[in-house]
Amino acid sequence: MANSQVWGGPAALSCPLMSPTTGALSAAIAWSKVDMLTPSQRITAEIQIRGRLRDTINDPEPMFHLRNVSAEPLIPGAVALNGVPEGLFSKALIGGIRTIEPEPPPPDQIMEMIRRYVMFQADTFLVTGAVEFPKATEPAMHNEILMKSRFFPVVDATVTIFGVNAKSWTQPQIMVNRDLMLALYLG
Repeated sequence: MANSQVWGGPAALSCPLMSPTTGALSAAIAWSKVDMLTPSQRITAEIQIRGRLRDTINDPEPMFHLRNVSAEPLIPGAVALNGVPEGLFSKALIGGIRTIEPEPPPPDQIMEMIRRYVMFQADTFLVTGAVEFPKATEPAMHNEILMKSRFFPVVDATVTIFGVNAKSWTQPQIMVNRDLMLALYLG
C-alpha cells in the first residue's frame, strides 16, 4: 500500500482534515466572557475568540462555540438557562454582543475620533448611544463605514427591549448586528 506508514512515523501525527495552519490558529484562541442579546434572551457565556471580539464576530464562520451558558428570558416562553456546559450559537440571531471585561484598544486605533449619536432599531430592541469615526472622515461616509462590517460598535449604549416593562440597561460598548437592523439614525 502506498499510503501505509510504520506506527509512530510522520503520517501518524497527520490528519487529512487539518491543514498545516490549524495548529497555529488554535494557539491564538482564548475563551472570553460575553453578554449577548438575542430576540428572546439575554445570554451570558464564554465564547472562543481569536484575537479580538470584533474580528471573531465579523469572520465568515456562521457559528461559534459557547461554554458556561446562562440565559435570562426577555419574552414569555423563552427558555431560562443556568450553567449549561457547552453549545453552539448562530451569529445570525445575535442582536448585540460585548465582552464583560473591556478589551484594550486595538494597536491600529486612530487617536483622533469624533462621536455621533446613533439610534439602532431592530424588530425587538433598540440601542442608543454613540458611534465613533476617524476625525478626517467625511460625514457623508459614516453610514457606509458602519454598514461595511456585519457587527459594529456602539459606545455608551442604552439597550431597550420592546414590549417588556423595565427591560433596559446601559453598557460601555456593544457590537450590534446590522443584519437585524430595521433603521439606523445618526445625529
